Amino acid sequence: MTLLPRNSTPLERNLEKTSLRFSHDALIPSLWNGSTCPKPLLPWLAWAVSVDDWDSIWSEERKREAINEALTIHEHKGTPSAIKRILAMHGHADATYIERTGYFRYDGKAKFNGHHSYGGRTMWATFKLILNRPISIANARALQSAIEGVRRNCCHLVKIDYREAAWRYDGTIKFNGTYTYGVVNL
Repeated sequence: MTLLPRNSTPLERNLEKTSLRFSHDALIPSLWNGSTCPKPLLPWLAWAVSVDDWDSIWSEERKREAINEALTIHEHKGTPSAIKRILAMHGHADATYIERTGYFRYDGKAKFNGHHSYGGRTMWATFKLILNRPISIANARALQSAIEGVRRNCCHLVKIDYREAAWRYDGTIKFNGTYTYGVVNL
């Protein structure tokens, strides 16, 4: 039995035969769920739910997590919450997010200890991140790209700082341009 009209093309009839092999009641809901979608279809599901930050070299678990988090991130886009979710997805859930980095009151509370820069960008709509472990320059650029997709257009990421957890000088890390000494200025 067919539901197609008599003037349907051979391609349409073949598509109907192919689609009858699947149980639509079980197949369709699993395709729209990041946890149950078949692995080969994950890139298309990511595109459909608008995952902004997608990398084909990620593990399957990370891809599924990005798909499942996409709706929540889009609901909170433009808020610090979305930036914190992106940080968590990149493995920095314990990072510190500091807003208004270009705004200082001269009331004696600001310490002149090198953590602040004066001049240049002194806008109120700036923020910086302080990570609890080092990050390579390539990873910092990937993190910056992901944050660019969820931040408000008026807010600017000015610094990724990890001076509190800098690399040890034990010969395992070579300073060949892959890593910095603690700050990635953007």
